[in-house]
Amino acid sequence: MESSSYQSFRPSPEDNHTTVGNRIRRMRRSAQMTQEKLADVLGVSINYIGEVERGNKPLSRSLADQLCSYFHVTYDYLYHGISPTPQYFIHENVSYKSLHTFLVEELEQCSPEEILIISQLVNCYLDISRKLKNQHTAQNSQDADQGSRNKKGTPDSP
Repeated sequence: MESSSYQSFRPSPEDNHTTVGNRIRRMRRSAQMTQEKLADVLGVSINYIGEVERGNKPLSRSLADQLCSYFHVTYDYLYHGISPTPQYFIHENVSYKSLHTFLVEELEQCSPEEILIISQLVNCYLDISRKLKNQHTAQNSQDADQGSRNKKGTPDSP
């Protein structure tokens, strides 16, 4: 499993335990995990997970590392709320429904202007992605045609 970089592990004084706990709860719920399951994964008690999620207990560096590795997020996300990495959504425990829930939660916090910009960016990305996919498919088809022509024109080797 990939481990997160320690370069961004810099909890700032203004970050409080409740904010970090809320992020952990959100990741856990997005992965459709119970506190019990997360506690098992991390090797801690259910009560400890609850205390951390409520902001009553701070995270140790080793527990933060385990959480970041498990959920495929960075310390920047865990401590500062900077968006999770794409690997988070590729992780086997994160379903389409979880991704949908995450996106809806993020969009609910956006202004109408921000939603319009995001919509335009997504449409632009999808257009470019589809064009590139079509070009790649056409190129593969041309390469296959060229390969079969070369085989027909090449005498068999002994």
